[in-house]
Amino acid sequence: MSIKRNSAILAMLFSVSMSVAGAEEQLRVLKDPNCGCCEKWLKALPESLNVSVQHPIDLTQQKRQAGISADIQSCHTAISDSGFVFEGHVPPVLVSRYLEGDKSTNGIGLTVPGMPVGSVGMEMGSRFQPYTVYEVKKDGSIAPYQQVASIKQQKKLSGGGD
Repeated sequence: MSIKRNSAILAMLFSVSMSVAGAEEQLRVLKDPNCGCCEKWLKALPESLNVSVQHPIDLTQQKRQAGISADIQSCHTAISDSGFVFEGHVPPVLVSRYLEGDKSTNGIGLTVPGMPVGSVGMEMGSRFQPYTVYEVKKDGSIAPYQQVASIKQQKKLSGGGD
């Protein structure tokens, strides 16, 4: 191969790799079509995420396949194109941080089991129930990732500031 052709191929590969590196993260959200809290959570996600929504008939089965056991499930599941899973009302700032690399080496995602009052999408005026965001590990175990102890902290983690 000539030097000119090699240079052209390298330039093309560099261009493709740069556009992949700068691409928006894809997030596929699986949810029940009638769930209003899921819609509120979707609206709180940062615009930097390219989100698609699906309403699978076998939602519970798809959760299991993604590594989300019954005891840590919530109403919706988001799966990134990188394979990371976000179950339930995980604050948007934490979704972004996790996708940017703030995770353990054997983590597959984050979960907020159940539907805590005051979490993103579950806002009810001034009512707030402190909750824990857990990291889900490859072996199915969970470990505390972040405590959310107040409405003020919740607003910061949802991207709403003070």
